Amino acid sequence: MESSTIPKNIETNDDRDFEFLREEGLRHIEELSRKLWTDYNTHDPGITFLEVLCYAITDLGNRVNLPIRDLITSSKEEKESLADDFPTAKQILTTKPVSESDYRKLFIDIEGVNNAFIRVDTDHTLYSHCLQMDEATEEFRQGILSYDGDLQFDYKKVDEFNLKGLYNIYFEPTHDIQFLPDAERKVRIDEITSEIKERYHANRNLCEDLAEVKEIDELKLLVCGDIELENSANAVEVLVEMLFRIQMYLSPSVSRYTLNQLLDEGMPVEDIFEGPVLENGFIRDDELSNADIKTEVHLSDLVQIVMETPGVSDIRKLRMARCGDNGKEPAEMNLDKWTICFPPDHEKILRLCLDRSIRTMNLFKDVIPVDVDSATIKEKLEERIRVHQESLKLSYDDIPIEEGSSFETGHFSTVQNDLPQLYGTGEYGLSPSLPEERHAKAKQLKSYLLFFDQILATYFGHLKHFGQLLSADINNRSYFVNEVQNVNDFEDLVSNPALYAGEIENILDELDDFDERKNAFLDHLLSRFAENMNEYAFSMLEGFGEEISSATLWHKSTLLEEYPEVSAGRSSAFNYYAEDAEVWETYNVSGLEHRLARLLGIRDYSRRDLTTYDYEFYQEEDDDDISEWRWRIRNTAGEIMFSSSKHYHSRAEAEEEMWIAVSLAWDKSNYQLLPTESGDKFYFNLVDEHKEVVARHIKYYTSREAAEADIEEFSEYMFDKVSDEGMFLFEHILFRPDREDPDADQKFMDICMDSDCKQCKPGDPYSLRMTIVFPGWTKRFSNVYFREFAENLIRREVPAHIMTRICWIGNEKEIESESDEPEDGQMTKLEELYKKWLTKKMQSPEDQKDNEFLKPLVDLLHELETVYPAGTLHDCSTSGDSSTSIILGRSTIGELKKQEENGDE
Repeated sequence: MESSTIPKNIETNDDRDFEFLREEGLRHIEELSRKLWTDYNTHDPGITFLEVLCYAITDLGNRVNLPIRDLITSSKEEKESLADDFPTAKQILTTKPVSESDYRKLFIDIEGVNNAFIRVDTDHTLYSHCLQMDEATEEFRQGILSYDGDLQFDYKKVDEFNLKGLYNIYFEPTHDIQFLPDAERKVRIDEITSEIKERYHANRNLCEDLAEVKEIDELKLLVCGDIELENSANAVEVLVEMLFRIQMYLSPSVSRYTLNQLLDEGMPVEDIFEGPVLENGFIRDDELSNADIKTEVHLSDLVQIVMETPGVSDIRKLRMARCGDNGKEPAEMNLDKWTICFPPDHEKILRLCLDRSIRTMNLFKDVIPVDVDSATIKEKLEERIRVHQESLKLSYDDIPIEEGSSFETGHFSTVQNDLPQLYGTGEYGLSPSLPEERHAKAKQLKSYLLFFDQILATYFGHLKHFGQLLSADINNRSYFVNEVQNVNDFEDLVSNPALYAGEIENILDELDDFDERKNAFLDHLLSRFAENMNEYAFSMLEGFGEEISSATLWHKSTLLEEYPEVSAGRSSAFNYYAEDAEVWETYNVSGLEHRLARLLGIRDYSRRDLTTYDYEFYQEEDDDDISEWRWRIRNTAGEIMFSSSKHYHSRAEAEEEMWIAVSLAWDKSNYQLLPTESGDKFYFNLVDEHKEVVARHIKYYTSREAAEADIEEFSEYMFDKVSDEGMFLFEHILFRPDREDPDADQKFMDICMDSDCKQCKPGDPYSLRMTIVFPGWTKRFSNVYFREFAENLIRREVPAHIMTRICWIGNEKEIESESDEPEDGQMTKLEELYKKWLTKKMQSPEDQKDNEFLKPLVDLLHELETVYPAGTLHDCSTSGDSSTSIILGRSTIGELKKQEENGDE
């Protein structure tokens, strides 16, 4: 069975084949005019016109088939680098570290680190306990968690588990650090430890955290023997090189490569740039595997290393053994072992027992012993190691973008000048001695050919703007006017030469459905990264109408512009370890939040207050004594920006209209600026696409300029705040209590356990779990269909091993009784607690014993409740609106809809 494939090359090259175009043109002529026109020979004027136009099309085809880099370069007004338009391999193929090898590369890249190893932390063990009393109370809950396996009192242990997602990092300093004095060495180790922590947290994965960073322990190995040297060999240099190679075998450095080296080896570009961006060259995965902790050492390997050392003639005897404490000989040392094995989990690197190895390595030339000075050997060995370390400092180069050549792709000269002189359409026209009738016929022909000229010129004009068409930038047109050049007597061919270009532009504007065409271009660019926002566009179209199609342009364009960052950090977490990072009003959020914001059409993905708008809904009684709803929006100064333009029969209607007004207020074109009846003052309203007033701004201005200034300010304010859309992402692993906290048992998350001591699943509320919270009251987020789309999208984007809870919460103030002060809504409480907890977390990330906001925050997260839009109960005699129908599990029961005709309830 043959497999169906998409051919890579689908070009026919027909647009550059003159004979094909000519034959195709003749075929159409025959079909259209075979009863009137039978002479298709080359002398016929119509065939001449056909051939000239075919030649112009081949010229267009040849320009279209220029390399993309040339087309884009040609479309630039100024010479700019193509790197401004396209992400490079280093930008688009690399990612934040994800795997163990990625993190090892990141840490080995630090100066002073020879090797690094990542291990799962197994010290964070949690125990779940069940209450043995008859009845649980607020003080004594049925089930609790603890770091202690034996609580005594009235609880018994029912389960235990290790927290997942916690890691320890062990690093091996470079060999030259071993020779430093103890005080200097300690300072250097502390510096490396701090830098590893900073790099880890700047590249931390979602729902993972760092437990410990420390220098790895070491085991020392003695190598001794009798070595025969060549007569011409320098004994000091030979012994230094031999000891260096043995040390590299026991604890190897990870080799680095340049970009050109890997390309010359034939390594695919996508494999070269896989993983994080480094500072010192490229590291191959097979090099990491070779540099893992050794679990056995073979004497045969040492024999080979010694024999391959330049200047070594023969090995008379070679032995190895473990050194005792401080490098001294142990009480029982077996020098006859061929292999020394270590436990697989010994987590220690091997180092040469240097002083004893130098003393016990006997060198000979023939039968004459050769003495060497130990101090000289150590000094030379230090120098050899420093040279080796310097050789590892390579550059992490990028593949340069090949710059294009600039051609005049948009230039088009009229085809009229390519006709024979006797037609009179060329540059020199007809002889003045010919009769006026002959000149008039030539001008008629020129006018006829001008139609074809303009069509061709428009095509060439699009080539001139090729880079603009295939750019993520949003302008206001996708059809472009290009004037025909070098037409003789042009002013005699059109009615108004000065308005000709503008009239052509008006014709093209009528054809230019910019939103649809630009969306298609952006979809094409996104598809090159295997991204598709059509599902988002369809959900917006279905839920909110066609007018949002222009808004999707901004989201697609922004996604493309930010794609290197969005793609590389899609599973990264925020950095709570950064000293200079802001807690609030910051873009220091997880890469997942950034990506979700772009895919869900959320303009501002920063961590900020999501209750920024000061808006209110209130009731008023009008002349017929019926209480109706209105709304208004205030700015940060408390001044009223917009008020509702009419009364509404229900709060739901008022709320829906307010969010429509908010979305319209982003765009200055939706502001209707009008003079008062007297004409001496000005005011403005918000209008929709039908020019109907949606909201009013109750203020009069003494000048148009003052009103326009406020419109500018209002639109920027509303665009920046753009409703309360945003999200909070909580990683549960960060909420684990500090193990050194004496009150840790009172700060654990609540767990569910019944009276039979059976715990609800999952039993671990911390490992690989997170909660994403959205404001559920906004126009889009209160739409059940958009929520369904968003939740499906989130579950596709979240790493598969992470369990995610999604909440759409409200912010209604809670009033228990008329005499009590209203309590803040859930979102306001959440913002306040989250900000306070995070401030303490970032001030002292490694000491959370005094973070009193931990328990209130996790309790509030546990209590969050998703709010649903109110469905309306309709009178049986009236038809219901499907948008406000009761949907099981997706609606709350609202009020009986009033009949608008007579106000009856």
